[in-house]
Amino acid sequence: MIPVKRNLLRLAVHLAGFPLASCCCQPMVLQPHVESVQHVVLIELDDSASAPAMIQDMDNAFAQIPQIRRWDAGPHIDTGRPVVLHWYTIGLTTEFASVDDYRAYLAHPAHQALVAKWKPHWKRSEMFDFGSSAPSMAERTRM
Repeated sequence: MIPVKRNLLRLAVHLAGFPLASCCCQPMVLQPHVESVQHVVLIELDDSASAPAMIQDMDNAFAQIPQIRRWDAGPHIDTGRPVVLHWYTIGLTTEFASVDDYRAYLAHPAHQALVAKWKPHWKRSEMFDFGSSAPSMAERTRM
């Protein structure tokens, strides 16, 4: 092992015990500051012609869910970049103020009904959740 890697390994081992030593016997959980929760869904429909109907149903359902800060959905577009995923029919992004708001959205009857109606028509889906450390665009315009 080269000296730099050895020193980094020693530092990592040393720091791994730091949270335990710093707070009695309770491990400290370090969470990054998160201004919002982003939920991204990519969906491949069994019939791409039904995409506008699904997006309309999203619009109707999401209007009933107060925890959604903002959302956007649309069809995949070909930008000519081979590194961009291209298998999906619809891309969806939703933004929430907190994990609790995101969980409320997941449990909301309008969201449950939307998923129950459309999930049988999904050939494939991928979902990604991440925290954004920057204020949302809506928050930035109010500042």
